[in-house]
Amino acid sequence: MIDILEYIKNYSYLVEFSLEDDAYLAKCLELGIMAHGDSQEEAIQEIKEAVRVHLLMLLEEGEQIPEPKSMIVNY
Repeated sequence: MIDILEYIKNYSYLVEFSLEDDAYLAKCLELGIMAHGDSQEEAIQEIKEAVRVHLLMLLEEGEQIPEPKSMIVNY
């Protein structure tokens, strides 16, 4: 059985503040879906819930779940 929480934990997320929206926008890089919140923490909570729902829909439809991507960050 697929562990959705493990996928959510290992996906890549980008959070940035949008002046236009006056909110923090969060994006799951593997799935291309977005969510927003009034704080970074809220945006992260919202994107993880959106990812959870999206993955459940993929499973329900018999679709394959995308694997997490590896990212290299240079400082």
